[in-house]
Amino acid sequence: MKWLNVYGLPRLPLWLAKWAMKLGLPGPTWYKWKAASSGTGVILDEMIRAADDLGYDGQKIGKLAMSRIGEKQGSDLREQLGVTTMKDTVDVVMLANRFFDIEITLTEQDDGTYTINADRCPWFGGMGKEGVPGWDAKPCSAFSTYEKAMVEAINPNVKLSYTEKRTSGGHTCRGVYQYRDEALGDGPQGGVRPEMVQIGKKPFRTEAEKALSKNGKTGSKAD
Repeated sequence: MKWLNVYGLPRLPLWLAKWAMKLGLPGPTWYKWKAASSGTGVILDEMIRAADDLGYDGQKIGKLAMSRIGEKQGSDLREQLGVTTMKDTVDVVMLANRFFDIEITLTEQDDGTYTINADRCPWFGGMGKEGVPGWDAKPCSAFSTYEKAMVEAINPNVKLSYTEKRTSGGHTCRGVYQYRDEALGDGPQGGVRPEMVQIGKKPFRTEAEKALSKNGKTGSKAD
């Protein structure tokens, strides 16, 4: 079978692509979500390369952008769906991974932590897959930053750390979810960010009041 191979997009049977183009069809649903996922990854990759070409630290810029996205999405999930526990957090990140066509196996450990293993990742390749051209440690690290930011936004007391990564020579990508403070757990303090102190505007003062303050007087004018 002949395939349509386009940079940054999943393969599609050539006959199906020609047929959809001829009839003006939008294409199969399964292809659309895979294409959207692949396109997002390619944009991240090219954004990092473009920043490097312009003399900036592309990896740092990619991490900052993905961190902001993860934090905003995590906050929305926490506030609108009541997602607060460690298990909730793990489930949400696994869902996010599926949007990027990454298949994950979840294991609950005896000590209450959770371990995830990437069984299939089309981005870096391996496991019988070629991966996205040019995709290496830089975009992969930026995507990991996205996951960590999402976790912290959902429950600041939960920490995601990676014990093995394929971009650094590992056979799989393995993440471990654990509490920063075991005693805190999923309690209110662990699941809710502290409110930022709101500082109001300075009170308006007349020129006479400013002059009095400058002279060291805090009360009314002297008799």
